[in-house]
Amino acid sequence: MASMKRKAPSTPTQAKFDRSRFTSQEAWERYTDIVVLRKIFPKRNAILHHTEFDEFTEELERRNWNKELTNFVDGSIDLAIVKEFYANLYDPEDKPPKLVKVRGCLVKFDVDTLNSFLKTPVILEEGENFLVYSRFCRSKLEPQELAARLCIPGRGFELNADGLPLKILRKNLTTLAQTWSILSFSNLVPTSHTSDITLDTTKLIYGIIQKMDMNLGYIISAQISMIAQHDSSRLGFPALITALCKARGVISDSLTLESLGPAINVAYVKKNYWNLDDLSITFRGPRKTRGKRFEAPPSSKIPPSSAPTAIPAAPSTSIFVPPVSLSAGPLDFIFTP
Repeated sequence: MASMKRKAPSTPTQAKFDRSRFTSQEAWERYTDIVVLRKIFPKRNAILHHTEFDEFTEELERRNWNKELTNFVDGSIDLAIVKEFYANLYDPEDKPPKLVKVRGCLVKFDVDTLNSFLKTPVILEEGENFLVYSRFCRSKLEPQELAARLCIPGRGFELNADGLPLKILRKNLTTLAQTWSILSFSNLVPTSHTSDITLDTTKLIYGIIQKMDMNLGYIISAQISMIAQHDSSRLGFPALITALCKARGVISDSLTLESLGPAINVAYVKKNYWNLDDLSITFRGPRKTRGKRFEAPPSSKIPPSSAPTAIPAAPSTSIFVPPVSLSAGPLDFIFTP
């Protein structure tokens, strides 16, 4: 009698996957092993009216960032769709084109698609091949110029062991710089590290405050690709990705939707980002509670063997840091097309 061969039991890696939701076995395994456990960076809306923090509000409107980038419906994040998007997007080589299949629908997130969706067209100056911000990122700039624009008087960069600019502590930023940084942490360059801003983020905030036109679609497209290739970072742009997917016909079957982060409004800024040492900004109503004043030493810590002793700056200047070129940072590709 011929022996009957038994079929070997399927292992978890051989389990059948839902082809209506995942493009491959690899995407399914990445979803179950990595993506499903990752948290999200909820986007923030900006809800400010004229006469309320005009220096921030007017620039937000000039850039059209008030139309889509900071104007999502609360409770609009479909977590299942967002995680399927990132699982299917994973590609170690990050090859173009910038699109991914989600529940049978092709969802594009290339530069042109994002700029069109967010209503942020790119308009080049006559005779120029790059926007002002892109040219700025390619130029050499002394960090004193950044610190003088972003920091309260007498404060500047923290320095590394070689005496070179490393970061700016959030508490040393002006109220305006702090507000733009918190918007960037959720809507432009997602990160959970909010106690300071790095060199690259410093350039981004400086470019915004200096009214430099920039390619928003490029910044966000590059960020989405980078997040998809990482295993541990939170998932950024969940509200935008949900909206992009639904616009392409992706059907949601989630019973509950996630909420956005706290909106940026006057009350939120006054409570969290109003630097009381920033005399350039005033808000109506009582100032936030302030503890006993502590006179901290200058934030730029310069090693004795590598740089001169810091000299307290005059009210209109930043703390001394050695002149360096800031044109070649590790994340410049994110900010400059």
